[in-house]
Amino acid sequence: MAYIVFDMEWNQPMCAAQPQKGKNGVKLSGEIMQIGAIKLGDNGEILGDFSLCVKPHFYKRLNKRVRELTGISKEELNAADTFPLVFAQFDAFCGEDPTLLTWGFDDIPILRQNLISWGLGTEICEKSYNLQTIFNTQTDGGKSQRSLAYALEYFDIVPTLEAHDALHDAYHTALVAKKLDLEGGIAAYGGGSSGTLWEHPLSTDSFYPYPHKRAAFADKALAEMPCPTCRKKLETSKWVTKGGNFYIALAQCAEHGEFIGRIKFSHVSDNTLSAVRNIFKGSKYATEHYDDVFEKSESRKERFKARMKEQRKMKKAKAEG
Repeated sequence: MAYIVFDMEWNQPMCAAQPQKGKNGVKLSGEIMQIGAIKLGDNGEILGDFSLCVKPHFYKRLNKRVRELTGISKEELNAADTFPLVFAQFDAFCGEDPTLLTWGFDDIPILRQNLISWGLGTEICEKSYNLQTIFNTQTDGGKSQRSLAYALEYFDIVPTLEAHDALHDAYHTALVAKKLDLEGGIAAYGGGSSGTLWEHPLSTDSFYPYPHKRAAFADKALAEMPCPTCRKKLETSKWVTKGGNFYIALAQCAEHGEFIGRIKFSHVSDNTLSAVRNIFKGSKYATEHYDDVFEKSESRKERFKARMKEQRKMKKAKAEG
């Protein structure tokens, strides 16, 4: 058995007619354009690396922000093989019974979407783990989604390669993985850890375009979640921010139970947002996590209101003086 530490870069929809639908009607929120991976042995030794770009098929126009972030050119992508050919090489690199390790919860859903969009099997996704979760459990016990940069600094690892290249990010992630007890972390995986809430979405949908978040949440198609099983409208709680571009809400189906939804906003252009909404199975921990996020969100609002009140008071006193 080998551990495959991998990372991907993907292109995003550009216009209102997107996201595109692949085979089986799956909506593609991101088309993979680069896969990078490091193979680790049981003892943490590096056994090999993998890096290939992917020729675009669904989104042939390269998103400006993605291009600026990754430095990947249209010419590089057009010279690459199509996704089925690249994935076949990646699958061969992984070997039999691989364990996939990622940093974060986005890569596996995107990989699964791309596989389904091409009519390929998703078996490789079933044995996968988020290293953020294992890192949190074995270090400071935090529940927030620690960045890779944070983990590198935690272990005094100096990054030597530029970020936002799939192989570079996979290599740095592998250096962190070597510091962890992977076998123990996988054996203890789950059990009420924030990372595991987002591992296996029951449904994924993309929405576009929005000039701002207020307009997005006014869109009932986005804000009102359907049951992943019966498609009836769920009774949905208030969407609250986890910080940055992530929002979560609890939801209830009278027949199929509890769910938790997560929305991630991305800038398609300076004045346009897209949103990806995932719906996950609810749990006791999901409810506790939402309550914690809600409390922090309300606390931030109260502090903001207090600051605004104090500023108005000072401004009034200055005007009267």
